[in-house]
Amino acid sequence: MKLVQERKRKEFEKILEEAQKTFYEETEEGKKHVWFRLYDEYIEFLDQRLLPHKEQWVRCYDERDVASAIKSMVVRGAPAIGIAASFGVFYGLKKRVQRRENLTYEVFREIKETLFNTRPTAFNLQKALDEMEEEFKVSGGDIDKIYARAKKIWFSDFLSCYLIGRWGSEVIPEDGFVFTICNTGSLATGGWGTAFSAIKFAKKLGKNFEVVALETRPFLQGSRLTAWELLKEKIPFYLIVDSSAPFMMKKILDETPKSISVLTGADRILRNGTTANKIGTFMLALSAKMFSIPFYVLAPSTTIDKNSEYIVIESRSEEEVKSFGGVQVAPKPAKALNFVFDITPPDFISGIITEEGIFSYPYNFD
Repeated sequence: MKLVQERKRKEFEKILEEAQKTFYEETEEGKKHVWFRLYDEYIEFLDQRLLPHKEQWVRCYDERDVASAIKSMVVRGAPAIGIAASFGVFYGLKKRVQRRENLTYEVFREIKETLFNTRPTAFNLQKALDEMEEEFKVSGGDIDKIYARAKKIWFSDFLSCYLIGRWGSEVIPEDGFVFTICNTGSLATGGWGTAFSAIKFAKKLGKNFEVVALETRPFLQGSRLTAWELLKEKIPFYLIVDSSAPFMMKKILDETPKSISVLTGADRILRNGTTANKIGTFMLALSAKMFSIPFYVLAPSTTIDKNSEYIVIESRSEEEVKSFGGVQVAPKPAKALNFVFDITPPDFISGIITEEGIFSYPYNFD
């Protein structure tokens, strides 16, 4: 038993060393990531609404600017939202220091509330803001320590993504297909991603497979962002409309000997494994269950909500459904529902993969 534990410890130390080296190389020693750049007076976010056709950066000077970027989906993806909010706290406090205001707890609470109200379903947001609140209390509002805590939250997610990719690569079939929805790559996290990290790791390990990416209506994160990242990584893929996923699965199983896995991310996971993710995820889970295809959820442990009994599902403007690329396509009087997320029951999930490893049903994250 001691020998096994020692081997695991050494393996983890090796992975940690690899991750730290990769982090400093890819981020210029903690100064930038694919979707954000840190400066003395502001943070810049890559406007993901304009990808893949245009790369434009949005400059944010305080928590209100950052909150606007999150709310309008310049920044999106549960881990990315948490990281952005952490730095939003820092820049909000720094701006008040420059105005010679006292950094009282009431000031911090105001900043926290502004950021928290942007995207209530994403648990990483709440978790990151709670960590920043803890740092504010412990440090007495020390700006340098608050900045260091935000960077620690970022690196923690980078490490989680690295480990998730390592464990998740094990469930990707050799010479098979991987179905995925929305965007779970670097654009949505502080590292390589969640489900996308597993795809990237499997590619680096030499596995041959193809990705089937759902376009992800109505914001098209799949066709705009996941396709963009897959092209950059030179990973073969097909882009399909969301509703064709069940038919595509059946076609592969009927016409080829190849196996399939489904890999998704998560915006919030309850302690029993109930998972909220991008709308369309439950459809994938239903299809996978119908065809006995393994369905995996990949997310950092910061996504697991051990306290709540239910998940609040966010809705966005109906205009996102009634228009396409800024062009009105539905009759103006038509009413539309725009649920951003859906909920997948735990018994539909073959495994939940975090930085700690692969967990199987039934789940208990107490």
